[in-house]
Amino acid sequence: MFPVRVKVALAGLAVAAGGAVAALLGPAGPAVGQSSQPIQENIQLSSPATLVARGAGADVTVTVNCSGPLVESGNVSVSLIEKNAASAAGSTTVSCTGTNQTIQVLAAAQVGRALKKGTAIANATINVCTTDFNFCANQSAQMTVQVTG
Repeated sequence: MFPVRVKVALAGLAVAAGGAVAALLGPAGPAVGQSSQPIQENIQLSSPATLVARGAGADVTVTVNCSGPLVESGNVSVSLIEKNAASAAGSTTVSCTGTNQTIQVLAAAQVGRALKKGTAIANATINVCTTDFNFCANQSAQMTVQVTG
């Protein structure tokens, strides 16, 4: 059994040795999230949406852009809600190229009512994750669109 003074001296020596090793190894690098570029994502809706198959759905135009380290693709989802309580939803996958892409997303009418010409509230979201799923980001847009035949 060591006397108290020896224990304190040994503890001080251990702390000093740990500090010396840390000084030799250098400072730790930044966290991965700080050193990596963030995921970039952007989505915009356009009007009009165009009815397909007598109201069984509508093609909704969206412009998307996504990029980032370890990012290959993103998921775009769209929904429409009309004042007559008809609704539609759909999704598709886009390649994340870092450039604007204008795409059509088919929103299929949900069980109940067919879509009709008029106005609808449109919601669109883009979800983007790194290939290892360590980082994800999303952005949404909402607007009133004309639904045309």
